[in-house]
Amino acid sequence: MSFTTPHVEFLNDLDNYLPLGTLILPLDPSSSLGNQFEESYPEAVYSGDLDRDHQARELHRSVWALLCLGWLRAFARKHPQAPEQIQVRVYVLPADVGGKYMERTDKHWDHLKKLMKYIDTSSERWRGTQPLKLPDKEGNHSTLEHRPENQDSLFYIFNTLPSPTPSSAVSCPVSSHAISCLLGGLNEVPGLRTNLYAYQRRSAAMMIRREVQPMRTLDPRFEEFECPTGGKYYYDRTSGLVFRSPRFYEEAKGGILAETMGLGKTLICMAAILATKGHWPSVPPQYSVEQRHTRSRVGSLMDMAAAAANRERIPWRSYLQRMSPMGEEFGNCRGILERNVPSYTVPAPEARRSRRPTNVQSGKVIRLSTATLIIVPQNLLSHWRSEIAAHINNDALQIYYVDSKESVMPPARELQLCDVVLMSKSRLEEEMSLNSNLKNPCTCAEAENSRCSAHSITSYSSPLADLHFLRIIVDEGHDFSSFGRKNNAVFALQKLQVERRWIVSGTPSSGLLGIEASTATCETLSGVDDRDSLLVKDILERRRRSGIELQLESSVQKSALLQERKDLEKLGSIVVDFLDLHPWSNTKGGNDAASWKQYIIPNDDGVRKPKSLANVLESLVVRHRVQDVEKDIKLPLLHNRTVYLEPKWHDKLSLNLFCMNLAVNAVTSERVDQDYMFHPRNRVSLNQLITNLRFSGFYWTAFTKEEVTKSIELSRKYLENKDGLEREEEGSGNLRKGDCEFLQRAIRVGEAALRSPSWTAFSAAHELGLYIDEFPQNARKAWSLTEDAPEAPLIVGASQIAKAQSYVDTHLYVSDPASGLGALGKSTMNKLWSSLQSKSTKAVKNPHHDTPNPPSPPKHRDAHLSTSIQKPATLGKRTVSRTKSIHSPKKATDERADASTAHDTASKGELMPNRHPSALKSALKSSLSTQPVDPIDRSSILSRTRLSGTASAKLSYLLDRIIVLHKSEKILIFYEGDNIAFYIAQALELLGIQFLIYTGSLSALRKSAYITTFNATETFRVLLMDVHQAAHGLHIATASRVFFVNPVWQPTVEAQAIKRAHRIGQQRPVYVETLVLKDTLEDLMLKRRKNMSAQEHHKAEKSLLDDDIMQQLIKAADFIPLLPEEADDIRKQMAPLQKPQRLFGRLNRGEAESHDPDKDLIFPDGMQVSNRKRKASTMDNGISRGSLASKQKKVGFGI
Repeated sequence: MSFTTPHVEFLNDLDNYLPLGTLILPLDPSSSLGNQFEESYPEAVYSGDLDRDHQARELHRSVWALLCLGWLRAFARKHPQAPEQIQVRVYVLPADVGGKYMERTDKHWDHLKKLMKYIDTSSERWRGTQPLKLPDKEGNHSTLEHRPENQDSLFYIFNTLPSPTPSSAVSCPVSSHAISCLLGGLNEVPGLRTNLYAYQRRSAAMMIRREVQPMRTLDPRFEEFECPTGGKYYYDRTSGLVFRSPRFYEEAKGGILAETMGLGKTLICMAAILATKGHWPSVPPQYSVEQRHTRSRVGSLMDMAAAAANRERIPWRSYLQRMSPMGEEFGNCRGILERNVPSYTVPAPEARRSRRPTNVQSGKVIRLSTATLIIVPQNLLSHWRSEIAAHINNDALQIYYVDSKESVMPPARELQLCDVVLMSKSRLEEEMSLNSNLKNPCTCAEAENSRCSAHSITSYSSPLADLHFLRIIVDEGHDFSSFGRKNNAVFALQKLQVERRWIVSGTPSSGLLGIEASTATCETLSGVDDRDSLLVKDILERRRRSGIELQLESSVQKSALLQERKDLEKLGSIVVDFLDLHPWSNTKGGNDAASWKQYIIPNDDGVRKPKSLANVLESLVVRHRVQDVEKDIKLPLLHNRTVYLEPKWHDKLSLNLFCMNLAVNAVTSERVDQDYMFHPRNRVSLNQLITNLRFSGFYWTAFTKEEVTKSIELSRKYLENKDGLEREEEGSGNLRKGDCEFLQRAIRVGEAALRSPSWTAFSAAHELGLYIDEFPQNARKAWSLTEDAPEAPLIVGASQIAKAQSYVDTHLYVSDPASGLGALGKSTMNKLWSSLQSKSTKAVKNPHHDTPNPPSPPKHRDAHLSTSIQKPATLGKRTVSRTKSIHSPKKATDERADASTAHDTASKGELMPNRHPSALKSALKSSLSTQPVDPIDRSSILSRTRLSGTASAKLSYLLDRIIVLHKSEKILIFYEGDNIAFYIAQALELLGIQFLIYTGSLSALRKSAYITTFNATETFRVLLMDVHQAAHGLHIATASRVFFVNPVWQPTVEAQAIKRAHRIGQQRPVYVETLVLKDTLEDLMLKRRKNMSAQEHHKAEKSLLDDDIMQQLIKAADFIPLLPEEADDIRKQMAPLQKPQRLFGRLNRGEAESHDPDKDLIFPDGMQVSNRKRKASTMDNGISRGSLASKQKKVGFGI
């Protein structure tokens, strides 16, 4: 390469170069080098060692390429302490020096990266005061490219981020005042009625601090190093770039509010909004040049003053509002200020060149707004409204609620007057969609004006796009991130003009999970005072190293690496697409494009860039460490224990039948080909089988008599094959010793089930089995599901006994309430068996009538697996109790009105034909009294009829606990599988305990109503919730008793569920109980889960079968012993209740059928779900609460 004179002068000046380090090379005996440094680079010397010779060639090519380019200068001499070696001092030309003299291309920086592997950067080596060593196969340990010794896990980095320490020293005096208000003490934030904890004040203040004065940080791609002669330089390990001067980027005006679950993230956001009420955003720099509007004529002094106030971003709205209580309205002043609100113009995109004449498009005018746009999941809309009502004064904020797709979005000029616009994520996507079905709002004086111009515009234009919002807050914002592509929410957000952006999520991704999720699932240790702090230290230390550093097995390493990559991809989506954080969001293909994947996501060997990730997280995340939060607040104690129950007869049969299916399949298929259930192609069916097996730990009726019979026949046929027996004895193929004996045990299990009258009846009817004592003798046979034994409890299904209960309770005041009960039983049972026969091509045997049609055997080889590998049909859809509870919060006046209505009805002669006048008088009297009167005579057998037990050990235990606790505490029950919730609901209905079921099939409106009602009233004492619906955002701190009816495989899911109740606002200690059947597969599953590492959990997150040890445990699952006395004794088969419960004449049961279950629910704006003309949105000068204010009580501090 030839250089001009200025170029040569520049290259000859050694001050333009950085002293980089020392190279160690072997001395060629023919070399003429002396003991003084001279500018030269010796030829490569080869030793005959292949590895060393390869290194020498690579180093030689890189050095000479850089020397020829003028990017490098080298000075060599014989080493004074090692004459057989050459010491070479290397100087490099930084990338930010000499740009006008030479071209710097990316491909040549690769040579510098290779050179860095061999450069020794220590000052001792540079001076030559220590002996030098030739680089070995691992490279010299003083090089910049040396791999760091410790690789902290993503979990550890996230949980050890420093807690926020905000300062009010910012350049903007208005924002400085807002921060000072937050940090100042009690009640310093105008409009906030709730006292903040110190950590909440710091978090809200840090949010404002980062918004108004984001720090300038070193480009995260570069690391700072020291030259061997002193001084600093900056090196990018990925690209090979070396800079003399640091390069800085501004942090995002926003970030991720990631305070742990239950510590008040909603309240923190509201505090930040109130503290910055009326603050104006800035005009974006790219639009601020030449944007100052010129008046057509000289404006008035007030107009010019108003324009100047708006240019200086003075929060005049909040000032004027604070003066209003003093009687000073400033109407004219407010109008002038509103008329001079700043705006800017976004130029129209350049039109494509065309020969046809085209209309010149004008730019789009964007008006600045002081509003905060809050985007939340649909099911959390009511939660935000209730939190706003609980913590903010009525007139503190102007809030516009958009809570459905039918809501009308007002014009931009009206939205501009709001402080907050609260809407759902789905509505935002629809609002900003190009194919939106929404219509433009009418802006005429008369709303129904048919000539309105808005009606003629076919494409919808959202008013949100016409405003530049001060801030956007996305609750549970981790859902906005996606893998590899942008989702609709991201596209919608990118069309908005917003200055400050916040994601609110305690778990931005699976790996970015707070340590409280791990501590919440640990069982309580007795006698340990400082349990939580000990757990935190232990968990942090155990999870500090990544899977690569821990040298786990390759499959677990691969899974852990894959999970970390997914987590970081999701984080990258937030950083690039939402926060627009530079340099990661720099334009692709530009001069300074930065690849998130290249710099942040681990390599194939699992090694992350040493400091980039920690630096990025620290600049984005606002989060307190656990120990810092505990200095300010101490949540009520969390007691977590596992309750081990002895499985009862039907529990054993259900679990054994699943094991029988697995055993028959394994042995008869000889564990080969696709017939074997554990073959990879059967993975979907096997996963469903394992899921069903776990559900059967609570209760299961999906097996049919025909399937069990088929399994027995298939097993016997195999055992009759002598060739199979001989091969088992020889141990040939995939047969194992003992397989045939295992198959014989499976046959005995199936035969035990077929001989059990109660099992065949429950399975045929798909009913929850209940046991009733002291049932009227003349009606026992009519209601029994089996051949009745008078001395034993009556065996009946829950659905059937509910009808008997309803019949008696509606006839309590006739002379004989049990009259007709037998006839109703015969009718009910005949309808049951007839309906089952009509639904199946095979006849179902009625225990009261023989049927001539024997079951026809299935034709398919694996027909015996049909129900065990299918998702069970949902047995019920009702999710709200029809029972009218004694805890219903109706006022005394309402009760008297109901009584008077009943009296009026009686006077009109509309009584039931069999009602006795004296009984009616007694009923009216009891309705007006404060102490209800028992409607059944104590001498009647109906008063002694008791629910004695159930067919499920877990259900009986759960009912015992609910009966004891529900009057004093609210109860939260987590389940997996909707049928489990249905079974529990049937039992609660019989006991007159009101419940709600929160399941995934509910509409968003009903989900919100259930949570609001459960928290705000005393009506519903029990909330059953699908554990997978409890992951994020829900606040249920009114519940202090938590039950898991089955152990949860994923600890993070369990922890999220527990934190729904154990959070700020909880006033009681929280007791968590996980129900486990002793010595069963779920017992083994829980023990395995407790011993798994975090990496193993990541690997098996979606399925138990992804864990090799768990898969082996399933394959080796054994039968639970069946005791002979259980087979014949009905009382030993049932799971008894500690205290048998009265069945008939329970308080308020008589109103159950006529009671509207939705009457006690609190829907948004006080509207019932049946009112289809619900007001979709409200806007007021304060808070719109509807009927919520009359029923809701303050339950604590927010999410």
